[in-house]
Amino acid sequence: RPGWVYLRYSPDPTWVNRIEFRCEYTISPASANPPTITWLKGPFTDRQVIYKWSSSGEVNVHPEFAGRVSVPSRTRPTLVLTDAKFDDWGRYWCRVTNEDQSDEFGTDEESLLFYYKSTVYDYDVPARGGQYSFVEVDKTPVRVETGGTARLHCEGWGGPLASIVWFKGPSCTQDGNCNVYEMVINKTAVPQPHPILGPGTVNVSPKYAGRASLDFNDGGYYNYYYPDLTITDIRPTDVGRYWCTDDAPLWYQNDLASRDSQSVVVLLDDEAPTPSCDGKADGMYQDPGDCSRYYTCSGGWLYGPVSCLTGLFFNEAL
Repeated sequence: RPGWVYLRYSPDPTWVNRIEFRCEYTISPASANPPTITWLKGPFTDRQVIYKWSSSGEVNVHPEFAGRVSVPSRTRPTLVLTDAKFDDWGRYWCRVTNEDQSDEFGTDEESLLFYYKSTVYDYDVPARGGQYSFVEVDKTPVRVETGGTARLHCEGWGGPLASIVWFKGPSCTQDGNCNVYEMVINKTAVPQPHPILGPGTVNVSPKYAGRASLDFNDGGYYNYYYPDLTITDIRPTDVGRYWCTDDAPLWYQNDLASRDSQSVVVLLDDEAPTPSCDGKADGMYQDPGDCSRYYTCSGGWLYGPVSCLTGLFFNEAL
């Protein structure tokens, strides 16, 4: 949920601006290696890493936050920010990566919006994300057979006139960038609350053309709605992690920093041929039904399948 602090005209010079961004996670089954903890700041698809605690124990901090951020515990990786400044407002993301399965199946994150308000009048301080949005996604993995239909449930705050986007990812490029998200479907925001303007324009990725649709309905409260994503004719390449995002309507002094996002994974549940970890040691294996994909076995649990980079095929020997 969003959080804020009040600005005072004459703050006590001895007061330390200390803020905690709390984060909790679970990894099932438990991993033998500690996870990588990454804190990011900014809009969902355009963020900067401000703190990273690698599985190996190495810690990297963005120069702008050097000496001001820390994570006291890896098991409950709360981010502690001291000497908070006005420019620190924005959305902060806690990302946890299971290094035994570091692709989109083993990486999840959630965010919190931090902003300032005045103690007297709202116009004392420029708007900084005060008109926020949030989403809640049903995180239960969606299992569907090839050719079937997947419905991903999302609840949001911001209203049906807000911008709605579903992404898939993250995936990695050959240069090592693992913050790549594919747009699945996007409904543009309506510029002002006017009944004749319509619901906005819906754009669908060519990969999902004719198969992806939004089914959003108003909730019982003002500006509460359900932007569910439906994908028909499911294909093996559709498996992965899907992110529901929204932001406040444009007439609310909106900024991309207000956009929230949560995710859910889609898995294949076919009868044959299917990947299996029965009797297999921990490791990575080729998908028996598609040599351009692979899956991972860890502690008897199966993760994936995951598509290789474009044009590549998986070779177990290599």
